[in-house]
Amino acid sequence: MSTRKHLPVSAPDDADRGPLLGALLRLCHQAVITEVIRGLGEAGYPDIQSPHAAALRPLWDHPEGARSTELAASARITKQSMGAIVDQLAERGYVERVDDPSDKRAKLVRLTKRGRGASGMMRAVVRRVEADWAGRIGAARLEALRETLTQLLASLDGDA
Repeated sequence: MSTRKHLPVSAPDDADRGPLLGALLRLCHQAVITEVIRGLGEAGYPDIQSPHAAALRPLWDHPEGARSTELAASARITKQSMGAIVDQLAERGYVERVDDPSDKRAKLVRLTKRGRGASGMMRAVVRRVEADWAGRIGAARLEALRETLTQLLASLDGDA
């Protein structure tokens, strides 16, 4: 039997109650993802799941394709996890693997026509969510939030 005394757990003060910033960001992200998945299902893409956005989002910006390692770095996930996501998307017809013209040993992942359609729909749904949120809190506040998060991410990328 332990003879150590347990320190009493004090109740948090009022300033330490409620969700912290990480939880608020996660909850807002989940609200966006919920709408995206719903919108994709209604538009004929019911097999897209939230993890698939880790590959679909950056591929929209790189129509020529990107290596899986680049996609993994962009999403801040392991190469193995991105490989599994790309495999699922390829099986479902959203992406294809093609030879990298700069290195024939490497493969690029790029969107198929179906993938471009799904990615475009994802962006349209997110834009609708953003418009809704601008109506709720004001366009200026939403733009300030975007600028602040963009600046924070840029500073964090500098730490890597």
